[in-house]
Amino acid sequence: MPSLREAQKQLTRDTIVERALELFTQKGYAATTIDEIAASAGTTRVTFYAYYPTRADLMRDFMARVNAVLERADGPDSGSTAPDLVQVVRDGKLAGILSWLESRAALWPVFRPYLDVLDEAAAVDPEVRTMVERWHEEVITDMVRGMQLAGRFAGETRHIRGTLAFTQLDYVATLWTRRKMEPNREHALEVLADSWYHLLCDED
Repeated sequence: MPSLREAQKQLTRDTIVERALELFTQKGYAATTIDEIAASAGTTRVTFYAYYPTRADLMRDFMARVNAVLERADGPDSGSTAPDLVQVVRDGKLAGILSWLESRAALWPVFRPYLDVLDEAAAVDPEVRTMVERWHEEVITDMVRGMQLAGRFAGETRHIRGTLAFTQLDYVATLWTRRKMEPNREHALEVLADSWYHLLCDED
């Protein structure tokens, strides 16, 4: 059980992250200052830097929260992996793919705002760009692992298949979060699942 001091520190950290997310979403990553985030969180610049020495450190916390929502756990070789994604690709069933996509789409309102900010930050901060690119590669690697375990497709084609599948998912999710495609989400996921099935599972 965390001590009172640890609980207070976590509360401060959570408040900074929440206020930062709101400001980044409203004003944009580059236009938001540390002073604005600290003031909105009811703290000071000094306190902000005690928790996040750089803006990239704040973005690392954003990424950690995305991984926590998606239950992406630390893998044996560093980075994070999602065993459920590996398994659904390995199983190669259209219904399983659709179910997995639907389960992730249900979480879009929680984690996509963080990813949207991370993408914006990556455009101006090389350190964040490396972080985001590494995370993308981790997801793609999960898909590649699923195909490997199933003995499916030529090895030299697996990575591009995973890359195309991830890019499709990211695009659909971005459209939904930024353009509010809620009425079309069900149809979009059905089409996406069909595309994933042919990219990752169907060798016929």
